[in-house]
Amino acid sequence: MKVILCKELRCFFSSVSGWVFLAVFQAAAGVYFSLGNLASQNGDIKTFFASFTPFLMFILPLLTMRLYAEERNFRTEEMLLSSPLRITSIVMGKYIAALTAFALAIAPIVVFPFILAALHVPDFLSAAGCFAGLILAACAYISLGMFLSVCTESQSAAAASTYAVFLFMYLVSPQGGMSASGTAGKIAAFFSLSARISAFSYGVFNLADAFYCLSFSALFIFLSIFLLEDRRLS
Repeated sequence: MKVILCKELRCFFSSVSGWVFLAVFQAAAGVYFSLGNLASQNGDIKTFFASFTPFLMFILPLLTMRLYAEERNFRTEEMLLSSPLRITSIVMGKYIAALTAFALAIAPIVVFPFILAALHVPDFLSAAGCFAGLILAACAYISLGMFLSVCTESQSAAAASTYAVFLFMYLVSPQGGMSASGTAGKIAAFFSLSARISAFSYGVFNLADAFYCLSFSALFIFLSIFLLEDRRLS
């Protein structure tokens, strides 16, 4: 796993998409924070995270599209599958590399609550919950994006399919414009990632919601491993 992890991190920092991801992420975070909090003199950090968390669905495909589809583009898939490395190590190495890149992206925004604390009454419990929800959401979205990268033939196809699935997930969630009412709405809310992490922004650390996000991540990691094991055997 360490070999794959180091390889993926080298590829991330040597590729245009990696630096584009970091640049867009930081620019968007700065704009959301400046307009939503500083310009309006709003000291509630939840305002920033409420608007920024859905943005993950539009930025994370830049990170996940190349995780496995790149192997096919560079004709290295057969060499990778025939290597002595376990499929689990390959998948987990790529997944942890993507999470590491995401951690580097969110590291600078840790200062936002401290900036607001200097201007208003600090609410660090709410800020901690917001970061926890953001990280759990990223774990789930990255696992799904990686699975779609395994399923597709090229990086562009991986990005397009990931955008489509993420957009659908957002639209049918309670925060989206197509959320249903009644039983269908309750089912959509139950499976919605955005609904699951919303309570974290209030400093409520619900273990059931955290377990759901981690189970969601584990499911798509398992599916990625299963597909690659099938390809290796065939």
